Amino acid sequence: MASNTTKPANVQHAPDVLSFFLPLAWVSLDAQRRLDGRECARCGSTAGLRPGGHAVTPTPDGGSLGWAVRVCQTCPPASAVCDSAAAVAWVVAAGAVEDDVLTAWRWRRSVAVPTGRLWDVVRVTRSVGLTILSRLPQHVRAVGPVLEVPARETVEFLVPRGTAATWPGVRGVFCVGAGGASRLPSPGMSVTEGRRARCGRRWLTRLEPHRTPTTHGGGLLECLLTELPRR
Repeated sequence: MASNTTKPANVQHAPDVLSFFLPLAWVSLDAQRRLDGRECARCGSTAGLRPGGHAVTPTPDGGSLGWAVRVCQTCPPASAVCDSAAAVAWVVAAGAVEDDVLTAWRWRRSVAVPTGRLWDVVRVTRSVGLTILSRLPQHVRAVGPVLEVPARETVEFLVPRGTAATWPGVRGVFCVGAGGASRLPSPGMSVTEGRRARCGRRWLTRLEPHRTPTTHGGGLLECLLTELPRR
């Protein structure tokens, strides 16, 4: 019998379907087994499965489908929305002022949070960002917070602190580190909740800063360098 802690050998075709919002067109057979509940939604184990919440797959018409998935005894289930207190603590640890965060989020506004302390930000155009987001399962195991910014027509990926210092020059891609900032909405302003901050910003991925606070910078860069030449 397989151990419930055994991870699949081929990560490339086995994304964490609770971390990613995979478009239906990019759901592989391996991902389908996770969405169907035959394997752990996070690691692919088949032992000791239990209810794991719901995964989301966007549909071509702009809607989404929910899947009742299962997780093994080791992997955590999904929570519908990141705990508000945990999210506040997260952005305060990054350098935001707690009173500013509480006030802004109470009124559905985004709040300025410094980059460079807990994370840096990779910013790309919206069309590139959405394409990269759909392809990331081929390059990383799980994805961290990803933000849509309609006013700029951009998408922002939170990446590990220090990434900006070593990020190579890539046309149309900007990496912001120490001394910069990004405006973050509350966890409930997301594609799954169907809500946006007053400025239009929303999260494109499930916000789980305690589990996946950032996307691997090298994996994101690899994905960008693979996909940008095709455009």
